[in-house]
This record gives sequence, structure tokens and C-alpha cells, in this order.
Amino acid sequence: MTSMAQLGDLMAQAWVSIRELAESHKETERVLKENAAEAKQRSIEADKRIAKLERRADDMNRRMDDANQRMDNTLREMGDMNRRMDNVTRQMGGLNNSIGEIVEMIIIPGVKENMNALGHNFNIASPRKEFSGADGASLTEVDLLLENCEAVMAVEVKTRFAVKWVERHLTRLELLRKNERITGMRGKTMYAAVAGMHFDADARELAGENGMYIIEIEEDSERVSVVTPDNPRTW
Repeated sequence: MTSMAQLGDLMAQAWVSIRELAESHKETERVLKENAAEAKQRSIEADKRIAKLERRADDMNRRMDDANQRMDNTLREMGDMNRRMDNVTRQMGGLNNSIGEIVEMIIIPGVKENMNALGHNFNIASPRKEFSGADGASLTEVDLLLENCEAVMAVEVKTRFAVKWVERHLTRLELLRKNERITGMRGKTMYAAVAGMHFDADARELAGENGMYIIEIEEDSERVSVVTPDNPRTW
């Protein structure tokens, strides 16, 4: 039979076991609470990182939208520029054609008639006369060349005459005379004229000072009038 002393020992051991179980349970609860708190903190930090990434993605999307908008604007501007360039090209083509038409329809008959009335007696009128050098390369071009057996007249035509066009014509005349063997002007007297619808005052003065005939094109009547220089120059 179990003695009272043995029973007391068993009960004491049981209480010890119970206390140990209780302590173990408390420790388990503490660890679980710490783990739960740590997990919650990690979740909060993860949410913050996700929110930050989402903000970055939104910012990147906005930047991409801005970049696309700028690209669209640039493409539209380039399209407008191309259209303007095409328009300028068409206008330039039209301008070139109009000068050609002016030379052929107005200046040739009008200038030849007026110059012959002044005693020049030109019997040949060549529009857009081209000259080549000894090597076959282009030497120069004259908008209208009037000539006979003894003399020639080089006429430069512009819708509007500025000083630079007069200066270039002077250079062209020197070039023609310098290469007279090639241009067929050896032994011929060379005169010069400038023809246009509008003349800058300085251009008109420079042409007159250099003994050039000034041919004014009257748009409304499609006729020309010739201003004779005080001292016609020859080259």
C-alpha cells in the first residue's frame, strides 16, 4: 500500500509538472505574440514598399505620358514644317516658272523692240542662255541674251532687284568678257541690262552708275519701259 509520505511526494511532483506546463504555455503564448507582432510589422513594411513602388510606377507612367505627348507634338510640328517646306518648294517652283514666263512672254519682245528703237539692231534673242567652260563644266547663265554680228546685251531678270543681284551681274559680265573666246563674244561690244518688276533704290542707283540699262516690267499692262543710262557702259 502507498504510504502517506509517498502520496505526498507524488502530489508534489504533480504540482511541479503542472507549474512547468503552465510556464511552458505562457512562454509559448509570449513567443506567438512576438511572432505575430513581428509578422504584422513585416506586413506593414511590405505594404509601405508596395505603396512606394506603386507611386514610382504612377510617376513613371506620367512621365511616359508626357514623353508621348511631347513626341506627338514634335511629330505634328514636323508635319507642319514639312507642309510649309512643300509649300515653299511649290512657291519657289512657281517663282522660277514665273520668271521664265516673264522672259519669254514679256521681256523678249518688249526689250528687243525697245533696244532696237534705241539703235542697237539686235536680231537674235536667246532666253536662259547657258555657257560652258573649256572643260565642259557650267560657266554661267544669262536670263536673256540679245545679239547681232557686232554687239551683245546680257539681261538679268528678277521679280525684285536688290543690290546683290546687280553685283552678281557685274561679276557675270566680267566672266563673259574674260572667256570671250569660249562665249563667242570676241570682237563684240557687250552691253548690260537689268530687268524687274520692282527695284530697290540702291540697286537702281548701282545699276545706273555702272552704265546698265534698267528695264521696268509693268505688271498690269505686261509691257516694259527702258531707262537709258546717262553713260552706257560696255564690257
